[in-house]
Amino acid sequence: MPIEDLEQLVTTDILPSMFDLNFPFIRSVIDTRGVNFFMEKVSPSKRLEDFPILTALLSYDLANGVKYVHTRGRISSEVQGSYSIPLFFPIVSYNGLFLMDPGILELTPTQTAKILGADLVISTTAFDELPYNTYDLPIRAWTRFINLQKEKNSQAIIDRFSDITINCDVGDYSFMDYHLAKDFIALGYEEAKKQIPDIKHILEEKKIPLDEQQKKIYVNQDLNLTKTFSDIKYQRLQYDFTRIKPLVYFGKEHSIFKQDLFREESAILQYGMIFQRGSMDLRLLTRGKNFDYLETQFKFIGLTPSLDLIGRLHFEEKETRLRSGYGLDLKYYNLYYTISFGWAEINKNNYLHNGGTFDLNWGKINLKGEGDLYTPSSGQQEVSDCQYVYSQFVNIGLGKNFALQPKLVVSNTDKNDLFSHPIVYRGLEQELAAQKNLVQTSLELDYKYRFPYSLEFFQCIQLKDVSWYQFVDTYYHIEASYAVGSGVACDLNLLGIKPFSFGGYVVYDLGDTSWRGSLSLDLSF
Repeated sequence: MPIEDLEQLVTTDILPSMFDLNFPFIRSVIDTRGVNFFMEKVSPSKRLEDFPILTALLSYDLANGVKYVHTRGRISSEVQGSYSIPLFFPIVSYNGLFLMDPGILELTPTQTAKILGADLVISTTAFDELPYNTYDLPIRAWTRFINLQKEKNSQAIIDRFSDITINCDVGDYSFMDYHLAKDFIALGYEEAKKQIPDIKHILEEKKIPLDEQQKKIYVNQDLNLTKTFSDIKYQRLQYDFTRIKPLVYFGKEHSIFKQDLFREESAILQYGMIFQRGSMDLRLLTRGKNFDYLETQFKFIGLTPSLDLIGRLHFEEKETRLRSGYGLDLKYYNLYYTISFGWAEINKNNYLHNGGTFDLNWGKINLKGEGDLYTPSSGQQEVSDCQYVYSQFVNIGLGKNFALQPKLVVSNTDKNDLFSHPIVYRGLEQELAAQKNLVQTSLELDYKYRFPYSLEFFQCIQLKDVSWYQFVDTYYHIEASYAVGSGVACDLNLLGIKPFSFGGYVVYDLGDTSWRGSLSLDLSF
Protein backbone atom coordinates (compact mmCIF):
# COMPACT_ATOMS: atom_id res chain seq x y z
CA MET A 1 0.00 0.00 0.00
CA PRO A 2 1.41 3.45 -0.86
CA ILE A 3 2.70 5.35 2.18
CA GLU A 4 0.45 8.34 1.38
CA ASP A 5 -2.68 6.16 1.52
CA LEU A 6 -1.54 4.47 4.71
CA GLU A 7 -1.00 7.83 6.41
CA GLN A 8 -4.42 9.02 5.30
CA LEU A 9 -6.00 5.97 6.91
CA VAL A 10 -4.41 6.51 10.31
CA THR A 11 -4.29 10.32 10.56
CA THR A 12 -7.99 10.98 9.95
CA ASP A 13 -10.96 9.93 12.09
CA ILE A 14 -11.75 7.04 9.71
CA LEU A 15 -10.26 4.25 11.81
CA PRO A 16 -11.66 5.31 15.23
CA SER A 17 -15.10 5.84 13.68
CA MET A 18 -15.24 2.14 12.80
CA PHE A 19 -15.26 1.08 16.47
CA ASP A 20 -18.64 0.60 18.17
CA LEU A 21 -19.59 0.47 21.83
CA ASN A 22 -20.34 -3.18 22.58
CA PHE A 23 -23.61 -2.72 24.45
CA PRO A 24 -24.43 -4.36 26.90
CA PHE A 25 -20.67 -4.66 27.63
CA ILE A 26 -20.69 -8.37 28.51
CA ARG A 27 -17.71 -9.48 26.40
CA SER A 28 -16.00 -6.09 26.11
CA VAL A 29 -16.63 -2.36 26.13
CA ILE A 30 -15.78 -1.98 22.43
CA ASP A 31 -17.07 -3.98 19.44
CA THR A 32 -14.21 -4.35 16.94
CA ARG A 33 -15.87 -6.27 14.11
CA GLY A 34 -16.36 -3.12 12.05
CA VAL A 35 -12.70 -2.06 12.24
CA ASN A 36 -11.53 -5.62 11.47
CA PHE A 37 -13.77 -5.68 8.39
CA PHE A 38 -12.42 -2.27 7.38
CA MET A 39 -8.77 -3.36 7.73
CA GLU A 40 -9.42 -6.32 5.45
CA LYS A 41 -11.22 -4.15 2.92
CA VAL A 42 -8.34 -1.67 2.55
CA SER A 43 -5.58 -4.29 2.59
CA PRO A 44 -3.81 -5.16 -0.69
CA SER A 45 -4.58 -8.83 0.00
CA LYS A 46 -7.51 -10.21 1.97
CA ARG A 47 -5.67 -13.22 3.39
CA LEU A 48 -2.37 -13.24 5.27
CA GLU A 49 -0.82 -15.93 3.08
CA ASP A 50 -1.45 -13.87 -0.07
CA PHE A 51 0.64 -10.84 0.97
CA PRO A 52 3.62 -10.19 -1.38
CA ILE A 53 5.89 -10.05 1.68
CA LEU A 54 5.61 -12.72 4.37
CA THR A 55 3.20 -11.30 6.95
CA ALA A 56 2.30 -12.66 10.37
CA LEU A 57 0.41 -11.60 13.48
CA LEU A 58 1.21 -12.53 17.07
CA SER A 59 -1.26 -13.25 19.85
CA TYR A 60 -1.28 -15.16 23.15
CA ASP A 61 -3.38 -18.26 23.82
CA LEU A 62 -4.84 -18.19 27.33
CA ALA A 63 -5.94 -21.84 27.17
CA ASN A 64 -2.46 -23.29 26.65
CA GLY A 65 -0.30 -20.42 27.90
CA VAL A 66 1.68 -20.07 24.67
CA LYS A 67 2.21 -17.47 21.97
CA TYR A 68 0.28 -18.04 18.77
CA VAL A 69 1.57 -16.96 15.35
CA HIS A 70 -1.02 -16.25 12.64
CA THR A 71 0.32 -16.79 9.10
CA ARG A 72 -2.86 -17.84 7.28
CA GLY A 73 -6.51 -16.83 7.17
CA ARG A 74 -8.72 -13.83 6.48
CA ILE A 75 -7.44 -10.59 7.95
CA SER A 76 -10.80 -9.76 9.54
CA SER A 77 -10.70 -13.08 11.43
CA GLU A 78 -7.02 -13.23 12.37
CA VAL A 79 -6.20 -9.64 13.32
CA GLN A 80 -8.42 -9.49 16.41
CA GLY A 81 -6.27 -11.68 18.63
CA SER A 82 -3.21 -9.49 18.11
CA TYR A 83 -4.80 -6.49 19.87
CA SER A 84 -7.44 -8.01 22.16
CA ILE A 85 -7.13 -6.29 25.53
CA PRO A 86 -9.46 -7.77 28.17
CA LEU A 87 -12.32 -5.44 29.12
CA PHE A 88 -11.64 -3.02 26.24
CA PHE A 89 -11.49 -5.31 23.17
CA PRO A 90 -13.09 -8.79 22.95
CA ILE A 91 -11.04 -11.96 23.42
CA VAL A 92 -11.02 -14.23 20.35
CA SER A 93 -12.18 -17.80 20.89
CA TYR A 94 -12.15 -20.59 18.30
CA ASN A 95 -11.01 -24.23 18.11
CA GLY A 96 -10.42 -24.27 21.85
CA LEU A 97 -8.11 -21.25 21.75
CA PHE A 98 -8.64 -17.98 23.63
CA LEU A 99 -6.44 -15.32 22.05
CA MET A 100 -5.43 -11.89 23.33
CA ASP A 101 -2.78 -9.21 22.84
CA PRO A 102 0.65 -10.66 23.77
CA GLY A 103 2.07 -7.25 24.69
CA ILE A 104 2.79 -8.13 28.33
CA LEU A 105 5.08 -10.95 27.19
CA GLU A 106 6.34 -9.61 23.87
CA LEU A 107 5.42 -6.01 23.14
CA THR A 108 7.46 -6.00 19.92
CA PRO A 109 7.30 -9.34 18.02
CA THR A 110 11.05 -9.44 17.45
CA GLN A 111 11.49 -13.12 18.25
CA THR A 112 8.60 -14.05 15.98
CA ALA A 113 10.08 -12.13 13.06
CA LYS A 114 13.41 -13.91 13.54
CA ILE A 115 11.79 -17.35 13.67
CA LEU A 116 9.90 -16.62 10.45
CA GLY A 117 13.21 -16.03 8.68
CA ALA A 118 13.76 -12.27 8.70
CA ASP A 119 17.27 -11.34 7.55
CA LEU A 120 17.15 -8.01 9.37
CA VAL A 121 14.88 -7.28 12.35
CA ILE A 122 14.00 -3.64 13.03
CA SER A 123 11.91 -3.23 16.16
CA THR A 124 10.22 -0.26 17.79
CA THR A 125 9.43 0.31 21.44
CA ALA A 126 6.62 2.26 23.07
CA PHE A 127 6.98 1.72 26.80
CA ASP A 128 4.55 3.55 29.08
CA GLU A 129 5.53 6.24 31.57
CA LEU A 130 2.95 6.76 34.30
CA PRO A 131 2.11 10.37 35.31
CA TYR A 132 2.53 9.53 39.02
CA ASN A 133 5.13 7.89 41.27
CA THR A 134 3.00 6.69 44.17
CA TYR A 135 1.11 3.42 43.91
CA ASP A 136 -1.14 3.27 46.97
CA LEU A 137 -4.36 3.06 44.93
CA PRO A 138 -5.35 -0.34 43.44
CA ILE A 139 -5.58 0.87 39.83
CA ARG A 140 -2.18 2.59 40.10
CA ALA A 141 -0.53 -0.45 41.65
CA TRP A 142 -1.99 -2.83 39.07
CA THR A 143 -1.02 -0.57 36.15
CA ARG A 144 2.51 -0.18 37.49
CA PHE A 145 2.88 -3.95 37.89
CA ILE A 146 1.71 -4.60 34.31
CA ASN A 147 4.10 -2.00 32.91
CA LEU A 148 7.08 -3.40 34.81
CA GLN A 149 6.42 -6.94 33.60
CA LYS A 150 5.82 -5.78 30.05
CA GLU A 151 9.07 -3.83 29.87
CA LYS A 152 11.12 -6.57 31.53
CA ASN A 153 9.86 -9.35 29.25
CA SER A 154 9.95 -7.33 26.05
CA GLN A 155 13.34 -5.72 26.57
CA ALA A 156 15.01 -9.10 27.03
CA ILE A 157 13.59 -10.34 23.71
CA ILE A 158 14.48 -7.12 21.90
CA ASP A 159 18.07 -7.22 23.17
CA ARG A 160 18.46 -10.80 21.94
CA PHE A 161 16.73 -10.78 18.56
CA SER A 162 16.62 -7.21 17.27
CA ASP A 163 19.28 -5.86 14.90
CA ILE A 164 18.03 -2.26 15.09
CA THR A 165 15.80 -0.77 17.79
CA ILE A 166 13.89 2.47 17.30
CA ASN A 167 12.99 3.87 20.71
CA CYS A 168 9.97 6.20 20.71
CA ASP A 169 9.27 8.23 23.84
CA VAL A 170 5.48 8.01 23.99
CA GLY A 171 5.10 7.48 27.71
CA ASP A 172 2.97 10.59 28.18
CA TYR A 173 0.41 9.39 25.64
CA SER A 174 -2.49 6.98 25.99
CA PHE A 175 -3.20 4.02 23.73
CA MET A 176 -6.55 5.76 23.15
CA ASP A 177 -4.95 8.87 21.57
CA TYR A 178 -5.96 7.90 18.03
CA HIS A 179 -6.38 11.54 17.06
CA LEU A 180 -2.66 12.15 17.63
CA ALA A 181 -1.55 9.64 14.99
CA LYS A 182 0.09 12.37 12.91
CA ASP A 183 2.29 13.30 15.89
CA PHE A 184 3.25 9.66 16.41
CA ILE A 185 4.24 9.31 12.74
CA ALA A 186 6.41 12.42 12.94
CA LEU A 187 8.05 11.16 16.14
CA GLY A 188 8.74 7.74 14.65
CA TYR A 189 10.06 9.26 11.44
CA GLU A 190 12.61 11.41 13.24
CA GLU A 191 13.77 8.53 15.42
CA ALA A 192 14.03 6.20 12.40
CA LYS A 193 16.16 8.71 10.48
CA LYS A 194 18.73 8.57 13.25
CA GLN A 195 19.10 4.83 12.62
CA ILE A 196 19.53 5.00 8.83
CA PRO A 197 23.37 4.87 8.91
CA ASP A 198 23.29 1.80 11.17
CA ILE A 199 20.65 0.11 9.00
CA LYS A 200 22.73 0.67 5.86
CA HIS A 201 25.83 -0.65 7.61
CA ILE A 202 24.09 -3.86 8.72
CA LEU A 203 22.57 -4.38 5.26
CA GLU A 204 26.00 -4.05 3.71
CA GLU A 205 27.58 -6.28 6.34
CA LYS A 206 24.99 -9.02 5.78
CA LYS A 207 25.08 -8.48 2.01
CA ILE A 208 21.32 -7.87 1.87
CA PRO A 209 20.30 -6.00 -1.31
CA LEU A 210 17.36 -3.58 -1.39
CA ASP A 211 14.56 -5.17 -3.41
CA GLU A 212 13.02 -2.37 -5.50
CA GLN A 213 10.75 -4.80 -7.35
CA GLN A 214 8.98 -5.70 -4.12
CA LYS A 215 8.23 -2.01 -3.56
CA LYS A 216 6.58 -1.78 -6.98
CA ILE A 217 4.26 -4.68 -6.12
CA TYR A 218 2.73 -2.64 -3.32
CA VAL A 219 2.46 0.60 -5.23
CA ASN A 220 0.67 -1.10 -8.11
CA GLN A 221 -2.09 -2.52 -5.95
CA ASP A 222 -5.52 -1.24 -7.07
CA LEU A 223 -7.24 -0.68 -3.72
CA ASN A 224 -9.85 1.87 -4.87
CA LEU A 225 -9.46 3.68 -1.55
CA THR A 226 -11.43 6.70 -2.76
CA LYS A 227 -14.54 4.52 -3.09
CA THR A 228 -13.90 2.98 0.33
CA PHE A 229 -13.46 6.39 1.98
CA SER A 230 -16.69 7.56 0.34
CA ASP A 231 -18.57 4.49 1.60
CA ILE A 232 -17.30 5.06 5.15
CA LYS A 233 -18.16 8.76 5.06
CA TYR A 234 -21.75 8.05 4.01
CA GLN A 235 -22.13 4.81 6.04
CA ARG A 236 -22.43 2.60 2.95
CA LEU A 237 -20.11 -0.27 3.88
CA GLN A 238 -21.77 -3.63 3.23
CA TYR A 239 -20.78 -5.70 6.26
CA ASP A 240 -20.54 -9.46 5.97
CA PHE A 241 -21.79 -9.85 9.55
CA THR A 242 -24.89 -8.67 11.39
CA ARG A 243 -24.16 -5.31 12.99
CA ILE A 244 -26.57 -4.21 15.71
CA LYS A 245 -25.62 -0.87 17.21
CA PRO A 246 -27.53 1.10 19.87
CA LEU A 247 -28.02 4.83 19.29
CA VAL A 248 -28.00 7.47 22.02
CA TYR A 249 -28.24 11.22 21.33
CA PHE A 250 -28.44 14.06 23.82
CA GLY A 251 -27.87 17.78 23.44
CA LYS A 252 -28.53 18.02 19.69
CA GLU A 253 -31.67 17.03 17.79
CA HIS A 254 -31.38 14.23 15.23
CA SER A 255 -34.04 13.61 12.60
CA ILE A 256 -34.05 11.71 9.30
CA PHE A 257 -36.13 14.46 7.63
CA LYS A 258 -33.96 17.36 8.84
CA GLN A 259 -30.53 18.42 7.70
CA ASP A 260 -27.36 17.23 9.42
CA LEU A 261 -25.03 20.20 8.85
CA PHE A 262 -26.46 22.24 11.75
CA ARG A 263 -28.43 20.60 14.53
CA GLU A 264 -30.51 22.47 17.10
CA GLU A 265 -29.95 22.24 20.83
CA SER A 266 -32.24 19.75 22.54
CA ALA A 267 -32.64 18.61 26.15
CA ILE A 268 -34.59 15.49 25.15
CA LEU A 269 -32.86 12.10 25.16
CA GLN A 270 -33.14 10.28 21.83
CA TYR A 271 -32.35 6.60 21.48
CA GLY A 272 -32.72 3.79 19.00
CA MET A 273 -30.73 1.22 17.06
CA ILE A 274 -29.04 0.40 13.77
CA PHE A 275 -29.38 -3.00 12.11
CA GLN A 276 -26.99 -3.67 9.22
CA ARG A 277 -26.09 -6.67 7.13
CA GLY A 278 -24.97 -6.69 3.52
CA SER A 279 -27.08 -4.28 1.49
CA MET A 280 -29.65 -3.76 4.25
CA ASP A 281 -29.47 -0.81 6.65
CA LEU A 282 -32.37 -0.21 9.08
CA ARG A 283 -32.42 2.63 11.62
CA LEU A 284 -34.98 3.26 14.36
CA LEU A 285 -35.09 6.38 16.53
CA THR A 286 -37.44 7.46 19.30
CA ARG A 287 -37.34 9.79 22.30
CA GLY A 288 -38.78 10.25 25.76
CA LYS A 289 -40.57 7.47 27.61
CA ASN A 290 -44.06 7.50 26.07
CA PHE A 291 -43.08 6.07 22.66
CA ASP A 292 -45.25 8.68 20.93
CA TYR A 293 -42.44 9.51 18.52
CA LEU A 294 -40.83 7.18 15.99
CA GLU A 295 -38.57 7.67 13.00
CA THR A 296 -37.45 4.86 10.73
CA GLN A 297 -35.06 4.82 7.81
CA PHE A 298 -34.47 1.84 5.55
CA LYS A 299 -31.59 1.99 3.08
CA PHE A 300 -30.87 -0.52 0.34
CA ILE A 301 -27.17 -0.03 -0.34
CA GLY A 302 -25.70 -0.63 -3.77
CA LEU A 303 -28.38 -0.40 -6.45
CA THR A 304 -25.27 0.67 -8.34
CA PRO A 305 -21.78 1.30 -6.89
CA SER A 306 -22.83 4.91 -6.20
CA LEU A 307 -26.64 4.75 -5.86
CA ASP A 308 -28.85 3.77 -2.90
CA LEU A 309 -32.60 3.52 -2.35
CA ILE A 310 -33.73 5.19 0.89
CA GLY A 311 -37.14 4.99 2.56
CA ARG A 312 -38.09 7.27 5.48
CA LEU A 313 -40.99 7.20 7.95
CA HIS A 314 -41.94 9.67 10.70
CA PHE A 315 -44.74 9.25 13.25
CA GLU A 316 -45.41 11.68 16.11
CA GLU A 317 -48.40 12.09 18.41
CA LYS A 318 -48.38 15.45 20.20
CA GLU A 319 -51.31 16.21 22.49
CA THR A 320 -54.31 15.54 20.22
CA ARG A 321 -52.49 16.15 16.94
CA LEU A 322 -50.93 13.46 14.80
CA ARG A 323 -48.02 14.34 12.55
CA SER A 324 -46.76 11.80 10.06
CA GLY A 325 -44.66 11.63 6.94
CA TYR A 326 -42.92 9.15 4.70
CA GLY A 327 -40.84 9.29 1.57
CA LEU A 328 -38.70 7.40 -0.91
CA ASP A 329 -35.46 8.74 -2.41
CA LEU A 330 -32.74 7.67 -4.80
CA LYS A 331 -29.41 9.03 -3.60
CA TYR A 332 -26.17 9.33 -5.58
CA TYR A 333 -22.86 9.48 -3.69
CA ASN A 334 -19.52 11.01 -4.55
CA LEU A 335 -16.65 11.59 -2.12
CA TYR A 336 -17.28 15.36 -2.38
CA TYR A 337 -21.04 15.61 -2.92
CA THR A 338 -24.38 13.78 -2.93
CA ILE A 339 -27.54 14.25 -5.00
CA SER A 340 -30.97 12.87 -4.10
CA PHE A 341 -34.39 12.96 -5.71
CA GLY A 342 -37.65 11.29 -4.78
CA TRP A 343 -41.15 11.68 -3.40
CA ALA A 344 -42.64 12.34 0.04
CA GLU A 345 -46.06 12.59 1.67
CA ILE A 346 -46.05 14.79 4.76
CA ASN A 347 -49.23 15.52 6.71
CA LYS A 348 -51.30 14.33 3.70
CA ASN A 349 -49.49 16.69 1.29
CA ASN A 350 -47.50 15.20 -1.59
CA TYR A 351 -44.09 16.59 -2.56
CA LEU A 352 -41.33 15.94 -5.02
CA HIS A 353 -38.05 16.06 -3.14
CA ASN A 354 -34.67 17.19 -4.45
CA GLY A 355 -31.65 17.51 -2.22
CA GLY A 356 -27.90 17.43 -2.06
CA THR A 357 -24.78 18.04 -0.02
CA PHE A 358 -21.21 19.04 -0.78
CA ASP A 359 -17.92 18.98 1.14
CA LEU A 360 -14.96 20.69 -0.55
CA ASN A 361 -11.43 21.58 0.56
CA TRP A 362 -8.90 24.10 -0.74
CA GLY A 363 -5.84 24.13 1.48
CA LYS A 364 -6.99 25.52 4.84
CA ILE A 365 -10.49 26.28 3.55
CA ASN A 366 -13.31 23.78 4.02
CA LEU A 367 -16.73 24.49 2.48
CA LYS A 368 -19.79 22.43 3.35
CA GLY A 369 -23.37 22.86 2.22
CA GLU A 370 -26.73 21.12 2.28
CA GLY A 371 -29.94 21.90 0.42
CA ASP A 372 -33.47 20.50 0.24
CA LEU A 373 -36.36 21.49 -2.02
CA TYR A 374 -39.91 20.17 -1.55
CA THR A 375 -42.15 20.91 -4.54
CA PRO A 376 -45.93 20.23 -4.19
CA SER A 377 -47.12 17.51 -6.56
CA SER A 378 -50.84 17.39 -5.68
CA GLY A 379 -53.58 19.53 -7.22
CA GLN A 380 -54.40 21.16 -3.89
CA GLN A 381 -51.14 23.13 -3.82
CA GLU A 382 -49.41 25.45 -6.24
CA VAL A 383 -45.82 25.11 -7.39
CA SER A 384 -45.26 28.49 -5.76
CA ASP A 385 -45.89 26.75 -2.43
CA CYS A 386 -42.59 24.87 -2.69
CA GLN A 387 -40.47 24.90 0.46
CA TYR A 388 -36.71 24.99 0.70
CA VAL A 389 -33.85 24.93 3.19
CA TYR A 390 -30.24 25.75 2.33
CA SER A 391 -27.40 25.66 4.87
CA GLN A 392 -23.73 26.46 4.41
CA PHE A 393 -20.64 26.37 6.59
CA VAL A 394 -17.10 27.59 5.86
CA ASN A 395 -14.01 26.94 7.96
CA ILE A 396 -11.06 29.18 7.08
CA GLY A 397 -7.85 28.30 8.89
CA LEU A 398 -5.88 31.32 10.09
CA GLY A 399 -2.45 30.21 11.18
CA LYS A 400 -2.06 27.27 13.53
CA ASN A 401 -4.78 27.91 16.11
CA PHE A 402 -7.32 30.37 14.70
CA ALA A 403 -10.23 29.80 12.33
CA LEU A 404 -12.92 32.02 10.84
CA GLN A 405 -16.26 30.24 10.51
CA PRO A 406 -19.11 31.90 8.56
CA LYS A 407 -22.51 30.15 8.63
CA LEU A 408 -25.60 30.73 6.48
CA VAL A 409 -29.16 29.39 6.56
CA VAL A 410 -31.80 30.44 4.01
CA SER A 411 -35.29 28.94 4.17
CA ASN A 412 -39.03 29.48 3.93
CA THR A 413 -40.07 26.72 6.34
CA ASP A 414 -41.41 27.18 9.85
CA LYS A 415 -40.90 25.28 13.07
CA ASN A 416 -43.91 22.99 12.58
CA ASP A 417 -42.67 21.62 9.28
CA LEU A 418 -41.22 18.14 9.45
CA PHE A 419 -38.24 19.32 7.39
CA SER A 420 -37.92 22.71 9.13
CA HIS A 421 -34.72 24.74 9.01
CA PRO A 422 -32.12 24.66 11.80
CA ILE A 423 -31.82 27.69 14.09
CA VAL A 424 -28.27 29.02 14.30
CA TYR A 425 -29.28 32.39 15.80
CA ARG A 426 -28.34 32.41 19.50
CA GLY A 427 -30.04 35.64 20.59
CA LEU A 428 -33.14 36.00 22.75
CA GLU A 429 -35.65 36.07 19.90
CA GLN A 430 -35.15 32.47 18.80
CA GLU A 431 -38.91 31.96 18.38
CA LEU A 432 -38.93 34.63 15.67
CA ALA A 433 -36.05 32.79 14.02
CA ALA A 434 -38.40 29.83 13.57
CA GLN A 435 -40.68 31.72 11.16
CA LYS A 436 -40.83 31.51 7.37
CA ASN A 437 -38.87 33.51 4.77
CA LEU A 438 -35.81 33.70 6.93
CA VAL A 439 -32.12 34.39 6.43
CA GLN A 440 -29.74 33.56 9.29
CA THR A 441 -26.02 34.23 9.37
CA SER A 442 -23.28 33.73 11.91
CA LEU A 443 -19.64 34.81 11.87
CA GLU A 444 -17.43 33.08 14.41
CA LEU A 445 -13.76 33.58 15.25
CA ASP A 446 -12.43 30.47 16.94
CA TYR A 447 -9.20 29.97 18.87
CA LYS A 448 -8.41 26.30 19.52
CA TYR A 449 -5.77 25.11 21.96
CA ARG A 450 -4.79 21.50 21.41
CA PHE A 451 -3.09 19.77 24.31
CA PRO A 452 0.27 18.15 23.49
CA TYR A 453 -1.32 14.92 24.68
CA SER A 454 -4.82 14.16 25.92
CA LEU A 455 -5.81 14.83 29.52
CA GLU A 456 -7.47 11.70 30.91
CA PHE A 457 -10.36 11.56 33.35
CA PHE A 458 -11.68 8.38 34.99
CA GLN A 459 -9.37 6.27 32.77
CA CYS A 460 -11.86 6.49 29.88
CA ILE A 461 -12.44 10.14 28.90
CA GLN A 462 -9.83 12.19 27.03
CA LEU A 463 -9.88 15.98 26.74
CA LYS A 464 -8.34 16.74 23.31
CA ASP A 465 -8.61 20.51 22.97
CA VAL A 466 -10.41 23.62 24.18
CA SER A 467 -11.90 26.31 21.94
CA TRP A 468 -12.67 29.93 22.79
CA TYR A 469 -14.85 31.67 20.24
CA GLN A 470 -16.47 35.05 19.60
CA PHE A 471 -19.50 35.35 17.37
CA VAL A 472 -21.92 37.74 15.70
CA ASP A 473 -25.31 36.24 14.77
CA THR A 474 -28.03 37.80 12.62
CA TYR A 475 -31.41 36.81 11.30
CA TYR A 476 -33.58 38.67 8.86
CA HIS A 477 -37.38 38.36 8.79
CA ILE A 478 -39.06 41.61 7.77
CA GLU A 479 -36.27 43.38 9.66
CA ALA A 480 -32.82 42.39 10.90
CA SER A 481 -31.87 41.37 14.45
CA TYR A 482 -28.36 41.02 15.82
CA ALA A 483 -26.65 39.25 18.71
CA VAL A 484 -23.01 39.11 19.84
CA GLY A 485 -21.43 36.70 22.24
CA SER A 486 -18.55 34.57 23.42
CA GLY A 487 -18.26 30.92 24.32
CA VAL A 488 -16.02 28.00 25.28
CA ALA A 489 -16.18 24.43 23.97
CA CYS A 490 -14.27 21.32 25.03
CA ASP A 491 -13.73 18.46 22.58
CA LEU A 492 -13.59 15.12 24.36
CA ASN A 493 -13.41 11.43 23.49
CA LEU A 494 -14.90 8.43 25.21
CA LEU A 495 -12.35 5.60 25.12
CA GLY A 496 -10.60 7.44 22.30
CA ILE A 497 -13.27 6.51 19.74
CA LYS A 498 -16.51 8.37 20.48
CA PRO A 499 -16.19 12.16 20.28
CA PHE A 500 -18.49 14.46 22.23
CA SER A 501 -18.37 18.10 23.26
CA PHE A 502 -19.29 20.23 26.24
CA GLY A 503 -19.29 23.99 26.62
CA GLY A 504 -21.35 27.12 26.96
CA TYR A 505 -21.74 30.68 25.79
CA VAL A 506 -23.13 34.07 26.78
CA VAL A 507 -24.85 36.30 24.24
CA TYR A 508 -26.15 39.87 24.15
CA ASP A 509 -29.20 40.49 21.95
CA LEU A 510 -28.88 43.99 20.52
CA GLY A 511 -32.57 44.22 19.69
CA ASP A 512 -33.85 43.07 23.07
CA THR A 513 -30.90 44.67 24.93
CA SER A 514 -30.67 41.64 27.19
CA TRP A 515 -28.19 38.93 28.04
CA ARG A 516 -28.67 35.17 28.05
CA GLY A 517 -26.40 32.24 28.75
CA SER A 518 -26.53 28.61 27.73
CA LEU A 519 -24.68 25.38 28.41
CA SER A 520 -24.28 23.01 25.49
CA LEU A 521 -23.66 19.28 25.36
CA ASP A 522 -23.44 17.06 22.30
CA LEU A 523 -23.49 13.32 22.99
CA SER A 524 -23.72 11.06 19.96
CA PHE A 525 -23.10 7.37 20.64
